Amino acid sequence: MSALPVIRRVGVAFFIVFLVSASASWLAAAGTKKLRVESSHVISTKKTEKVRETVLADAKIYHEDAIFAAKTIVMQSEDNVHEFTCTGNPVFTDTETKITARKVVGLSTPRRAEFSGDVKMVSTPKKKAKDGEKPSEMKDRVKGEPTTLTADTLSYDYSNKLGDAKGNVVVVQKHRTVWADEGYYDQNLEKILLKGNVRLKNTGDEELKELKDADTVTVSLEDDWIDIVAKPGGVVIMDLDVKDEDEKKPAKGEEKK
Repeated sequence: MSALPVIRRVGVAFFIVFLVSASASWLAAAGTKKLRVESSHVISTKKTEKVRETVLADAKIYHEDAIFAAKTIVMQSEDNVHEFTCTGNPVFTDTETKITARKVVGLSTPRRAEFSGDVKMVSTPKKKAKDGEKPSEMKDRVKGEPTTLTADTLSYDYSNKLGDAKGNVVVVQKHRTVWADEGYYDQNLEKILLKGNVRLKNTGDEELKELKDADTVTVSLEDDWIDIVAKPGGVVIMDLDVKDEDEKKPAKGEEKK
């Protein structure tokens, strides 16, 4: 059964079918300012003199390097500004980021998206092009391990690649987990800044095994480093293991002759 209601609208002669399947050649020309949509079923209704509502099934929306996909997308359009609400396993992707949630509301101008409910963002930094290297030669070259961020909500400026996560924020890397009230993602700098009741736990071989109640923690997405700032008047405490100088001394009676 279709995700859209079974409705037949026959008096819509003015409807221009601008929602067509995106071709591979169009995708190769990413950077267009237009919004391109593909869908298996389209219902378009003129709500007011200026507002048109378009309901899309099994749809994808392409906007520059950003792609929104969902079982159902409801789009409100007015004066070439488009707001689209995505439900039914919505997924957002751009050059380095994949985000899922229960609900996604995107806006074409300014280019923003609001994610809510079981938000999960996976960021995998790409290696930067070397001098004289063409973008096509960079395909599938990844720098650093994937970093996963989960939160209650996420506001993402997909034009400037900036995200603002709120509520039960958790950042997971290969051997590191960080908890916080808020998280700020910057794809350009490849960093996540965490604030509010920040806790950290390392399961690898790092000296800093656990951290509680820091003011801010900055996590690098492409290199293995963190930056920790204590609360005003507070300190960051690190308990480090120390090799005992007598640790390798032979037991009595086992000295070499």
